[in-house]
Amino acid sequence: MSDLLEHLEGAGLFHDFELRDITVDYRNKQVVLQLKSPSPPMLVHELKLFGVQRFQVGIEEPWGKGFYVVGTDIEQGGSTRSMEMQLNSGDLVTAIFERAEFVILETILSDIDKAIYGIVED
Repeated sequence: MSDLLEHLEGAGLFHDFELRDITVDYRNKQVVLQLKSPSPPMLVHELKLFGVQRFQVGIEEPWGKGFYVVGTDIEQGGSTRSMEMQLNSGDLVTAIFERAEFVILETILSDIDKAIYGIVED
């Protein structure tokens, strides 16, 4: 996907997705958030932010331990977008960036999914 976040926006954006990893490429002004979808088949996605001007994440856990997304708000402001992602720990992931891509990395199938699709593992 190119920059199609406007089609994903909404109050429940990434709700219950698991935040698995954050990679920051300071030199190239890029940040990648790896997210796992909540329902089977579980998909591992990357939310890639380009032209990042600001990126912050707290690891204070004011509501207790957690790494699931409660909700995400993305707003357009001129040539940049701002994002605020609330985690169930109470921490915030915030960013100001120029564009984004949201891509599927892999599909994680449960044993039931494998049986339904006839997938046999060695």
